[in-house]
Amino acid sequence: MGYPTMTFEGQITYSRTAVEVEKAAMEVLKTLEAKKNEMDKNAVGFDIEWKPTFKRGVPPGKVAVLQICVDTSCQVMHIIHSGIPQSLQLLLESSSILKVGVGIANDAVKFLKDYNVSIKAVEDLSCLANQKLTEHSKNWGLASLTKKLICKQLLKPKKIQCSNWETNYLSKEQLQYAATDAFASWYLYRLVLRSLPDIEKLEEVTVDNQSEEQAVSCNNFQTAEPLAASL
Repeated sequence: MGYPTMTFEGQITYSRTAVEVEKAAMEVLKTLEAKKNEMDKNAVGFDIEWKPTFKRGVPPGKVAVLQICVDTSCQVMHIIHSGIPQSLQLLLESSSILKVGVGIANDAVKFLKDYNVSIKAVEDLSCLANQKLTEHSKNWGLASLTKKLICKQLLKPKKIQCSNWETNYLSKEQLQYAATDAFASWYLYRLVLRSLPDIEKLEEVTVDNQSEEQAVSCNNFQTAEPLAASL
């Protein structure tokens, strides 16, 4: 049975100049400030894209696109053209804004190498899933995690995934792909994984319950024995 497709149907804002990206980053900061009383921790879905290389020995391109998603709004920033404006750097380097995604630590390393900006406060959803799910630890991808947790498929068409992210203007298909990935990360963290108990805590509860059941069983046995002896 095929799973329904997960798509982002919220608002996508595309920015490609320094002024536009600055405005987009300020909008994210403003949204998080307004929501800080609703959430115990400010969190954004985070992902990046870059132009792949198909020649041996040729390194991949710089990070070209940065996606940040909060709730039903996603900012797709074409930073290969804009660079990193002040507000965006502030957002990325903020330790009070959690950035969530799969393989996000590697993304942070690449971003530091490409733009000399240190992305702080990151949460890898693959690692978090291994704390929450009963399976043995595995290297989750965003698509496999989406299927496992919410029974939806996250499409990864190669013609989009491996497209030219350094192009002058992103296509509608590229924008939709980028926004959906960031949204999936935000959704899985905010509405699914965060609320699941850790496996260790769940095992502790199970052990405690088993101990209580055993104690009740022993007590029943002890009260039953004198009654049987008096017959």
